[in-house]
Amino acid sequence: MSRNVRPQQRCAGVDGCKGGWVVASRDGAHVEPSIANVIATFDIVGIDMPIGLPNIFSRQSDFEARRYLRPRGSTVFPTPPRACIDATDYSQACELAREATGKAISIQAWNIVPKIKEVDALISRDHERRVAEMHPECSFLAMNNDEALTSKHTSVGIEQRSKLVESHFGVTPIALRFARIDDVLDAYAVLWSAERFAAGTHRTMPEHDEQRDARGLLMRIVV
Repeated sequence: MSRNVRPQQRCAGVDGCKGGWVVASRDGAHVEPSIANVIATFDIVGIDMPIGLPNIFSRQSDFEARRYLRPRGSTVFPTPPRACIDATDYSQACELAREATGKAISIQAWNIVPKIKEVDALISRDHERRVAEMHPECSFLAMNNDEALTSKHTSVGIEQRSKLVESHFGVTPIALRFARIDDVLDAYAVLWSAERFAAGTHRTMPEHDEQRDARGLLMRIVV
C-alpha cells in the first residue's frame, strides 16, 4: 500500500526490542513498554511474535514461511511448544520441549519466551480479526516483489530495507532509544503487512489448512 493510500482503520506494526516493543504507524515509530497499550490503541495490529503455540507438531505457518524465504529460511526459527513457555530457565525449557516434541528449543526461541508469554496472555480468538502474527522478512520480500534481499545484519541489507520503507511510507527510519535500526525497520515491514491485512489484500501462511493451538488461537503468518 503506497503512502497515498491509507486504510480507514489505524494500523500498527510491532517488533520486540530492548525497551519493550517498537511500534510503527503512519504517525511514526516509538517504543511502548507494554503490548497491551498497543492492542488497546490501534484497530489493526501486526506483531512479529508467535501467536498460537504448538503442542507436538511444528506449525505449518513456520514451514511455509521458511519455504517462501529460501535460501534464507533459517531466519524463521521453530516456535517453542506451549509446554515450555512456563519454564524457569533454558535447561528446563529444553527438557520440556524434548518431552513434548522430541527436540530442544533454540536459545533464540528461549530469549523471546517472555514476550511470547506477554502476547499469549492477552490474545484470544476474539482478537484474530484485528491482531495477527507477521514476519518482517516475509513482508520485506513481498514488498520487494519477491526479489531476495541481503541480510539485515549488513549495511547493504539495512540500506535496502530503509529504501523500501521510504518508498512505501515516505519516512526515513532511524534508531530509537532502546530500539535498534533493524528493529524499527522490522516494525515498518510489519506495518506494511498490517495495512494489507486491514485492506484484505494480504496472503496467509498456511493459505488453506487452518491450524489452531490448544487455546484455539490461529497459527498463521500474515504477509
